[in-house]
Amino acid sequence: MEYRYYRELKHNYLVFEDQGKETEDERYQYKILESGRIKNLVPCAQRNINGDKFFYYEINSMQNLRDRFGSNKMGSEQVKRLLSDIKKLMDGLSEFLLGQEGIVFNIQSVYTDLATGDFRFIYCPFYDEKKSFSDFALQLLEIVDEGDTEATDLVYKLCEESAKSGDFIYEVIENVTEEAPDEAAAEEVVYKEPVREEISYEEDLFEEEEKEVSAVKDSRLQRANKRLSGKLQLFFSLMFALLVGAMVYIRMNYILSSEENVLSIVVMVISAITGAVALIGGFKDMKKTAPKTGVESQDEDEDDYADDFDEEDSFYEAKEPVVENVHSTRKVSEEISSFAPKSKPEGATVVLDHDRSGELALFSRNLDKTVRIPLESLPITIGKMEECVDMKLSDPSVSRMHCRIEEKSGRAFVRDLGSTNGTFRNGLKLKPQESVMIEEGDEIRIGRVCFDCR
Repeated sequence: MEYRYYRELKHNYLVFEDQGKETEDERYQYKILESGRIKNLVPCAQRNINGDKFFYYEINSMQNLRDRFGSNKMGSEQVKRLLSDIKKLMDGLSEFLLGQEGIVFNIQSVYTDLATGDFRFIYCPFYDEKKSFSDFALQLLEIVDEGDTEATDLVYKLCEESAKSGDFIYEVIENVTEEAPDEAAAEEVVYKEPVREEISYEEDLFEEEEKEVSAVKDSRLQRANKRLSGKLQLFFSLMFALLVGAMVYIRMNYILSSEENVLSIVVMVISAITGAVALIGGFKDMKKTAPKTGVESQDEDEDDYADDFDEEDSFYEAKEPVVENVHSTRKVSEEISSFAPKSKPEGATVVLDHDRSGELALFSRNLDKTVRIPLESLPITIGKMEECVDMKLSDPSVSRMHCRIEEKSGRAFVRDLGSTNGTFRNGLKLKPQESVMIEEGDEIRIGRVCFDCR
């Protein structure tokens, strides 16, 4: 089967060409396929171009199983969902009196929707590759998580049942899924308690950290409240002083009766006492919350948690190497610059050892913080969907699974995974699923993020 990938505006297509003559049965299959009534099939549209018939399968926001689980392997929940979607597909086909012969079962033609997690399948009426469902089950062993016992058991069981039952897919799925719940329940009983303890332990750690942070915040609020109350007390003392001054002014410029005279004296005495108390209290609060000078104030600004941690928490501090004497200093400098010759006349040029320069890497140059993507251990999948990629780029122009860097014959190749904004090498845009070699000095652009290879 020959197919190609095609991008049109914001749509990605997998294109098949039908070179045979259309029969009555195929015409009915084409109509059901284009109607979209079977949910688990990849949407398809038929186009006639220059007398040739093409089928455009729309694979937007989808990745085939090989690319999706190339880095992060399939777990037990994903294997169960795959089997469940295959079963739903068989039910949908039987509802419209269609057989399973046109389903393309291989890990490059079965897709997963990154937005919903559903698995989608390609139905091609003129599919002529002689591959059985047992071959597809064997391919799943390449992408299943070997550390997940339940997932590997399900796939091995699928291989055994498909080898026994042949291409009776519905019967194979029924036999595999019947025993899966019992095994899952048994594992849940065995491992239920340790997992619960681990989660509770992590929750306790988070609660302790939240309490420590809240304690620091409370201490800051208390200091702020004291500072505010000190300023208020000084303000009230000033107001009482003005009130005493007003009473003195009235007594000196006006003739008061005996009752008014007594009342003014009482107001002056009370105001003077209250103002003096507020003045003293305000100065005390301001003195307590006044910033310290010198080394002590610098230490408090650098670390607000100094009063909240004990000496037992010293393991949080970063340990730096301490140089005790001249000999140790010389030793450290020799280790750092060991590539330079020891006996060279002053002014002589040193030849760098390129063998120690390390492997190639990609370095971003238009982000706030430089991102380095090493090309030592390949393959690497790049995108913004954390659970599906090896290197996450949190940029709006980057797709969920944008591109993949692979190794072929000892060289690094970048392959676009049908991204929305494209992958570029030295300004040339790659076609969907096109793979090109990366060399030193190349510019690789992923969406709007530019990388230099050096």
